Amino acid sequence: MDTLTALRTRRAVRKYTDDPVKPEDLETILDCGRYAPCGINRQGWRFIVVTDPAVREKIYEANKRYCKFILQAPVLVVVAVGPDSVTPFEDSAAATCNMLNAAHALGYGGCWIGALATYNSAVQILVPDWIKARALALYQTALYGGL
Repeated sequence: MDTLTALRTRRAVRKYTDDPVKPEDLETILDCGRYAPCGINRQGWRFIVVTDPAVREKIYEANKRYCKFILQAPVLVVVAVGPDSVTPFEDSAAATCNMLNAAHALGYGGCWIGALATYNSAVQILVPDWIKARALALYQTALYGGL
């Protein structure tokens, strides 16, 4: 899929199959996040990959209003930006967009979750105090055919 097609056809996807995300595809997706632009090239982000259903359940419990669909997603990526970043919200947004576009280009669907309860105790399981977090879910889509 070419870049312009990927950008024009990507959608937020909240329904998916049980198919796992291939490890090599996940590496590619994470690598695309790493190549995102960031303020003063500080690259203060960390990508925390969550595949454990029990951990996803704890994150869901902290954010019930916004993200029930993460309970079925085989992979959740938390984009965490620490104090080295001079533009933490912009940096996390750029990395998240890159990963969502890469996932789509590889045939996966994803959804940005911008309402993560950053300081909730359940989220603190994943990230230390110094991190500001944003999250997205990556999963094989059941809505798109032949991507």
